Amino acid sequence: MKRFLPTLLLSLILIPTYAQEAVTDEVDKIGNMYTVIETTHNYTPVREGASVNAKRFSHLKRGVKVFANEIDENFYRIDLGLDKYYWIEKKYADAQTTINSRQLITIDDIKIYENSKYYIAKIKTKDKPPYNEIETGKNSLDFIIYDTIIDKENLNTEILTTADFKISKDEFDNLKISYFSNLPLAGHEVLFEDDYLLLKVKKPFEYHHKKPLKNLTVVIDPGHGGKEPGACAFNLKEKDLNLEISKKLKTELKHLGGNVYLTRDEDIYMDLYDRVDFAKEKNADFLISIHQNSLPDRKNVDKKHGSGVYYYNKEAYELAKEIKNSLVKKTKFQDDGVNLSSLALTRAQNPICVLVECGYIIHPEEAKKLSDDGFQKKVAEGVAEGIKNYLKNNF
Repeated sequence: MKRFLPTLLLSLILIPTYAQEAVTDEVDKIGNMYTVIETTHNYTPVREGASVNAKRFSHLKRGVKVFANEIDENFYRIDLGLDKYYWIEKKYADAQTTINSRQLITIDDIKIYENSKYYIAKIKTKDKPPYNEIETGKNSLDFIIYDTIIDKENLNTEILTTADFKISKDEFDNLKISYFSNLPLAGHEVLFEDDYLLLKVKKPFEYHHKKPLKNLTVVIDPGHGGKEPGACAFNLKEKDLNLEISKKLKTELKHLGGNVYLTRDEDIYMDLYDRVDFAKEKNADFLISIHQNSLPDRKNVDKKHGSGVYYYNKEAYELAKEIKNSLVKKTKFQDDGVNLSSLALTRAQNPICVLVECGYIIHPEEAKKLSDDGFQKKVAEGVAEGIKNYLKNNF
């Protein structure tokens, strides 16, 4: 069915664009020429400063076009029409052409619908504009598309789902699509198909008492491998422990009813993003990366050790917490916390990703236990119990 925009939305569309004008004035002082750049890699980081250590603002797919108004030795400074500028490292983009002003894409067609696994917002676009997925809470998401103009006179919207979506504009006049739920986010991603940009929001998981992972897919990633041994101590290599624990975890998760895959089942090297892509190819709901911890200088290991879990996105926090709690309970290791960290194996928003540091390979007692076959099974049981508790307590 067709739906016309509600009065509230029309009022949002007519918000004056003072913030946009302020940025334009500042650009004019620098120069009014722009270089069109196109991203050359998936997961291209957009940063808040011209440094590889600067905070990440968003990540873009390959082929996205953005407008740069300043270039230094290693970075493009890009204008997204916001109240500040952002930066993309040169190695992730190619310069296309030079133009006099930002060329905004007109949006006049938005369709929101669902299939068996996803809610999908489908937006017609001529090119691939920059975007951001902002988790406003563990149950809500704002999807913002930059460098766009909404054609308020001819905008066609088609809503074919009862899920709670809202179409509006942000304070800088950019298209914003918001999703709300009374259950936690279960993952989301952006895709480009022909002349359309798709925001896919995964439907909430279902908890099944007898088989908690029924209809769910888990990819387990044994960290490191091949030429990359990981941390080493006491004649142990992290890559070997990771693989043994991962194989045991696969068995545990299959008992819970899950479809389970390993990114590697032998001692081979894999690129970090190849591991993430493997999980996406399997349509995974969870990506669990298994590791053993260390310290840069190996000092203070008598104080800093134990089991910890790392996450990056808000929807992964509850999973990380449940796995850490179960793992500490099962292993009796010290609690090394639930830790926010921007890592290749935690940044993906679909599947939900966490990185598990089972213990410290440089800690004598923990290393001895982690090398024991029976104890490795305990570790696997702890991680599996955490995933089950996550589903039970949240869905």
